Amino acid sequence: MRIVVDEQAVATAHEGKSRRVRKLMLMSGAAAALLGLFIGVLATTVMSRRIEYNVAVRDGKAVYEGVRSAADQVSEAKRLLDRAVGAAKVRPGEGPSVDYEAIEQLRALPTPFTAADFAGLHYTKFSPETVNALFLYARQVGELFDEFDKIASRVLPEPRRKELDEAAQDETAITTSPTGCVPNLGEGGFRCGLVYVDMPDGDAPSGKVKVRMTRGSKPFEKELYMGQDLRQNASNYVILTNPEQSAGVLGERQNAFSEYRKRLAELSGLMDATLETQGNLEKGLGSVAGLEEIASF
Repeated sequence: MRIVVDEQAVATAHEGKSRRVRKLMLMSGAAAALLGLFIGVLATTVMSRRIEYNVAVRDGKAVYEGVRSAADQVSEAKRLLDRAVGAAKVRPGEGPSVDYEAIEQLRALPTPFTAADFAGLHYTKFSPETVNALFLYARQVGELFDEFDKIASRVLPEPRRKELDEAAQDETAITTSPTGCVPNLGEGGFRCGLVYVDMPDGDAPSGKVKVRMTRGSKPFEKELYMGQDLRQNASNYVILTNPEQSAGVLGERQNAFSEYRKRLAELSGLMDATLETQGNLEKGLGSVAGLEEIASF
């Protein structure tokens, strides 16, 4: 038997098979290319996110160290401010004064930073509250150190020193001649008669003191009131007045020194607010400072 092969049909079938193979290879190549592209994009995205994360962590640590460094300067400023406030207070037997050295040292302190130092940083690892506290703290610190310069410019010039010293002497005249009241119990209850008190030597008066109805009158001996029962022999005692709280009644003039003391009180209020912000900020930054960078390779 003779077998006849249709060569054209065989060629056609072979060509169709080759086309299918080429098509399959092209599809496989395209899929591989797409997979490679996807993997490349994914790797780039992961790498980019790691880099961004590490930058945020580094910025967070830098901000934390900056705030800690500033906190040391703010603490030193508070110590000096407290010195100035303490010197300006009126105490029994001792008049107020200006601590010029403390004011000079306050002015010499450099401003730790400004809000501009924190611009352009990555805050993705910070809570919104921490970011707000950071810029509030920077503003408060800037205001504090600006006020140090202002109060120094008003206090330290020689003519101003003379004016302040004279004003302090006015208050010293009241302070070094302390007053008190001698209680009396009558039908209408207790009444107090104001007197001048001759303070004994020593920081903490106790026991007997001399009192006068006027500065030049004859002194009378009274017992300093220390919590005794006033229902009996009330007039045997004298109760000291608080010169700082009673200055307005006793005749303090609204002079340069009272203005200086008021300015110190305002500065102390700003200092307290700054320290409160600082405490909240350090808590928020602590969580960021504890983060570690991720390897980016």
